[in-house]
Amino acid sequence: MIPPPTVRLSRIDGEFVVARLDPAAPLPPELFTADAPILSVTRTTSELSIVCLPTLAPKGADTDGPWDAWYIEGPIPFGLTGVVQSVVSPLSARAIPVFVVSTFDSDLILVPSTHAAVAAAALREAGHEVR
Repeated sequence: MIPPPTVRLSRIDGEFVVARLDPAAPLPPELFTADAPILSVTRTTSELSIVCLPTLAPKGADTDGPWDAWYIEGPIPFGLTGVVQSVVSPLSARAIPVFVVSTFDSDLILVPSTHAAVAAAALREAGHEVR
């Protein structure tokens, strides 16, 4: 069996929320003019989800947070398997909730801010470099 990859994770400054809107809701234009370290927008047939700074959460959205975020330093080749699992598994073993956002080059791992210190320790114990 191939051992899971170890990665370098860089903490992203700030706290974030995950917001949920109706799938037909318009995209709030102010999201795209704000200077923010993270903005993720995903629309499916059942929802519109947005990861953003709390101040940018659309009015009327269901929100959850605050969350702390780490960026898995990439780029990660599409053919490399087990990266997200190698990060999520030690967090799951500590009962730490995780929200994952994938990008073309890498992945962002978000954990509730109240769990951030324990999450960082768990990731280090699993062999990851956490900054």
